[in-house]
Amino acid sequence: MRVALVNCWHAAAEPGAQIEADTLRRELAHGLAALGHEVHVVQELPTAATVDDGPVRWHFVPPEWYTRAARAALGAVGRDDAVVKAPAPHLARVAAALRADIVHSFDLVNYGLLAELGRDTRRRGAALVAHFHGGAPARLDALRRVERAAFANVTRFLFTTQHHAAPWEQSGALADTRRVVEVYETSTLFRPGDRAEARARTALLGAPALLHLGRLDAVKDPLTTLAALRAVLPQLPGAHLTFAWTEGPLEAEVRRAAAGLPVTFLGRASRERTELLLRAADLFVQASTREVCGVAALEAFGTGTPSVLSDIPSFRKMTANGTVGKLFPVGDSAAMAAAIGASNYTDARDRVRARFDAALSFDALSRAVSGVYAELGQR
Repeated sequence: MRVALVNCWHAAAEPGAQIEADTLRRELAHGLAALGHEVHVVQELPTAATVDDGPVRWHFVPPEWYTRAARAALGAVGRDDAVVKAPAPHLARVAAALRADIVHSFDLVNYGLLAELGRDTRRRGAALVAHFHGGAPARLDALRRVERAAFANVTRFLFTTQHHAAPWEQSGALADTRRVVEVYETSTLFRPGDRAEARARTALLGAPALLHLGRLDAVKDPLTTLAALRAVLPQLPGAHLTFAWTEGPLEAEVRRAAAGLPVTFLGRASRERTELLLRAADLFVQASTREVCGVAALEAFGTGTPSVLSDIPSFRKMTANGTVGKLFPVGDSAAMAAAIGASNYTDARDRVRARFDAALSFDALSRAVSGVYAELGQR
């Protein structure tokens, strides 16, 4: 099948740098190409270019002046998400010219782009796939009408779990639940490595060494993690908790709560150092109240690091309902402490990585997406 992956967001201004930075689309595109698809990526960028990255062709398209003006106008009235609310005819035009069998957009809240892509795919009898990467249903009645119109021609919606689709189903924007398929948001290139070397290079403390990655905010709920550490210390007196990426609105409160506990605050970490920290850790711990996917936990699985995670839909799916890793009820520090105490962090790493390879890797994501395409091709 000929596939067009369409994306507005960009992290760089130059084609080569964008391909390097865009791990999701680069790896997914190559995975789909390996499965026999002809893959094109249609990507917004300030400068126009066409670049072949092995079997994948990238089409970099700058927005026209009127698109930039529309976004500026939205921004002027306080819409900080202007880039996804304004039309993107430049991307839709290039995608339409490719005459792809499948057009795959990476945003549910880019109503203008979805509407334009949908008009083209409906006219040609092609399929439009929309992939959830965060956001929420429209709240204003006028915007809800725009949202429903944009969704009308979407053939399949990809959500991490059915739970993530529920707000759109309840709002009426996604009335036909048969159009929803469970597919992960992304994956990671993190890999297992020499643990002794990683421990030496990071100087990570603890037996067990517990690692938390993420902002110190209510969503990550670090206070529950601290309470769990306090509760498990009589059982595991050598335990030590390290917080990496420690900025956030709860930072001062978390630092106060950590007083007297075996806790280290590392602050920001590079991608390379984050991978080393995960390799060095005995357990990855996270008490999130919600996640679109849970990238930090996904990275832990990539390195083979056992996890203790809150029982939310993303983590339930990631851990195969707690069969690979431990789950505890959201906000329950006693249950989290019990899960840490019961974790097998000495010989479970091969099982964790096997779960990653089978269900969570970019290869697995490519297979899942290709399966959706194959089903649509049989309509």
